[in-house]
Amino acid sequence: MIKSITPANATQPDIDPMTEIHFDHIKVRDLREFAERVLGSAQPGQFIPITMQRALAHANNPYAAKDDVALLVAVDEDDDIVGFFGILPLLLRHGEELFKVHWFTTWSVSSKVRGAGVGAQLMAEALSLKQDYLIVGSVHARRVCRKNDFWERAPLRYYWLDATGMGHLNPLVWLRRVLRKVVHRLHLKREVPLKTKWTKRVDGWFAPWMKKMVYGLVSGPRDSLLAGIHYEEVTRLRALPTTPGLRPQVELYRGVDAINWMLQYPWIVDEGQSVTEEMQYYFTDTRPLYRVFGVEISSPQGEYLGFVAFSISRKSKDSVILKMMDYQFSRPEDQRYALALAIQYGRQYAADTIELPHEMAQYVRPHWLGKLLLHQKERIYQCMPKAEDSPLAHAWEDLAFKLVDGDMAFS
Repeated sequence: MIKSITPANATQPDIDPMTEIHFDHIKVRDLREFAERVLGSAQPGQFIPITMQRALAHANNPYAAKDDVALLVAVDEDDDIVGFFGILPLLLRHGEELFKVHWFTTWSVSSKVRGAGVGAQLMAEALSLKQDYLIVGSVHARRVCRKNDFWERAPLRYYWLDATGMGHLNPLVWLRRVLRKVVHRLHLKREVPLKTKWTKRVDGWFAPWMKKMVYGLVSGPRDSLLAGIHYEEVTRLRALPTTPGLRPQVELYRGVDAINWMLQYPWIVDEGQSVTEEMQYYFTDTRPLYRVFGVEISSPQGEYLGFVAFSISRKSKDSVILKMMDYQFSRPEDQRYALALAIQYGRQYAADTIELPHEMAQYVRPHWLGKLLLHQKERIYQCMPKAEDSPLAHAWEDLAFKLVDGDMAFS
């Protein structure tokens, strides 16, 4: 059923013989100095392997050892950096035991060597470290991982709450769905896209008005729910006592120290606040708005009930996304406060979309409005254990994934 997982079995890269590449392994303890040196001499438009905010975050990872490799850098014969591969250490909890595993986080090559096999060489170099790896990535990354015999699980389901309603209520999208079905029934070889410049114009006209109406409809009951508790934004979250039976037996461990680390060292900053904003970095560096924050929740009597971590992000002039990054409560029934807070902050920031874990959708889905506003999404996780008897190999089938797992909490 499962092929050999030794790196030697990985797909061999098709290398341009004229391209001489060597690889530098940048360890956690050296990452900040490396970033300062590379970025300090970089010019606008230059290909770079990391941003300063990511370097600071990786250097302060509470689950990383100083000798852990955090970044692989491909360097050509001209001493130019032409590729990079980011690695993020974290912990796997199996029962009461914790094991070190690693996420692939970034992976890109410069246009100078694109097509010369440098990306495949970076993958082979990472696998040669013989560590337990996981990845959640783009369609292209999944395709490459499948070629390298990575293991794969059924997708994790989660939801987008479309506060504009335009996903299901745009009349032009309705018409194009009907047209798509007609084309399909007639066996015509023609693609009918649901979104066009005209549907986007309709979104732009109606979305602001729809948001006001939607938030008015969904906020009422939850405003009264929040009126019965005390909540406040904090810079550092307090830990909750462990409640037996609430945690899965096998999970990717995230203590409150990891959540506070995420809040303190975001990978994305507001426009104008990054030294690498004009440089060529494949992954997101800045956005017009990006904020992460934690909210602690207490009863009127002062009992600490739990916390929620959110991010608010504006990816373009017309798109604001609120994400529920993480949450913990002592009692399962208190999770409803997390959704109430998500809707309140969504309204405050006029968010177009609220991203929710699948367990939060149960509080919205039964309602007729929830059926219109919720859109199911999927996220695919893959792994490459270092050996057939490694901790990750043993845990893989029983591992309970959460929406926050991987590097998604930072983006």
